[in-house]
Amino acid sequence: MEAVVQIPLPLPHVGSVNAWLLRGDPLTLVDTGPRDDEALAALEAGLRREGVRIEDIELVLGTHHHLDHVGLVATIVRRSGATVAALDGVAAYGERYDERAAADRRFSRALMAHHGVPAPVIADNEGFFDYISRTSEAFSTDVRLRDGDRIRAGGRELRTVARPGHSTTDTLFVDERAGVAFVGDHLLAGISSNTEIYPAAEPDGTRPRARVEYLASLARTAGMPLERLLTGHGAPVDGHARLIDERFADHRRRCERIAAVLESGPRTAYSIAGELWSARTVREQPLLVVWEVLGHLDLLLDAGLVSEGLGDEGTARFELTRAGPPPGTPASRLRAARRNHQPGRPGGGRPARASRHSS
Repeated sequence: MEAVVQIPLPLPHVGSVNAWLLRGDPLTLVDTGPRDDEALAALEAGLRREGVRIEDIELVLGTHHHLDHVGLVATIVRRSGATVAALDGVAAYGERYDERAAADRRFSRALMAHHGVPAPVIADNEGFFDYISRTSEAFSTDVRLRDGDRIRAGGRELRTVARPGHSTTDTLFVDERAGVAFVGDHLLAGISSNTEIYPAAEPDGTRPRARVEYLASLARTAGMPLERLLTGHGAPVDGHARLIDERFADHRRRCERIAAVLESGPRTAYSIAGELWSARTVREQPLLVVWEVLGHLDLLLDAGLVSEGLGDEGTARFELTRAGPPPGTPASRLRAARRNHQPGRPGGGRPARASRHSS
């Protein structure tokens, strides 16, 4: 079977994001990196080492709609005429990228304000949203995939598996014959993936509990017969079921820590974040820490251990409703884990040279 080549691309504030080249028919690229000169140059150099050019790419697959994974799709299509295939949700976001990114900015501002982030802190972080807007662009998807669909890519058959949680559009592309899956940010070796809070789809405006959905997705992935996960950032994952056990333990400990903070009385999500991370992190990454805290509060809400209400100033406040064990998997699954659960965009380390995988 043809080799799979990892091409790390530089990503500001994170380190790198992986594009994966699948040698074979059709010549395929899984994820593209952000739309900036440095990432494009690194992609061109990585392809050149393999004796191919962007103009040779025949198929592009996107694991989810985030800018660091689909930012260069339109550029690649303009130069190669490649077919684009992605989950229907990725396609919908991509075709109206500017509009959707602007809506996400408005929603995120309101979310931060509702959960206690001061207005000056929100204003100081407009650069985060500017970066999201300028490092991707709208693109058209030729093949809209649904959960369970199969597609030929790089000389292998890949099954499309929807695994929402980190984002609403998370997709695994699974080579069942080789026991390999391209997983984007669904599971990463070096850090626990964050879970974005997105606008409610329910008529009553109830906030979707993305972290609850994410843990359910991880549990389904744990049971899959896979040898290796090819990830969106950092090194591939071998032994994914063990790592998922560790991630469940990470989440349980974070829930315990938040419950301990709430013993002193009702708090906003942003106030809780101030007890978990440095003042600088909370000030410079307000949306990401609010996502992180809300994700774990949603686990506690789902378990009936916490309630959510409004304070006098109209911001959401959370308080303990009863004592009890935090939510988590059965004790047999809660193994000792590394303390590597941090907010922020996943990934890290210096961009490496392209590496080859024989899977």
